Amino acid sequence: MRQQGIVVLADASTGRFGMRLADGSHVLAEQLDVQPLREGDEFYGWMDALGVEALTAACGNGVSVFVLAHGLSREALEEELGVTMPPQRHCPFCRRRLRPL
Repeated sequence: MRQQGIVVLADASTGRFGMRLADGSHVLAEQLDVQPLREGDEFYGWMDALGVEALTAACGNGVSVFVLAHGLSREALEEELGVTMPPQRHCPFCRRRLRPL
């Protein structure tokens, strides 16, 4: 299924990054292109299968990635990338303020 995702974590040294999907789950992927991804970048594509995928950026540019895992929790993504994300204050999709945890 085609989904929308926003990059929430990116490790430039390894090319691995994590995206939060609209359903609240996370995807771990590795970038195959040279252009570095940044936190906040928005992509559309098939993110529910493992392997090479071509994602489309919100601006229309394409990027090739290798999806390593999907359906992850925030904690699993943080553990896999070795970092802790700051608590979310706004929904990345509708920008509505979230309730405190």
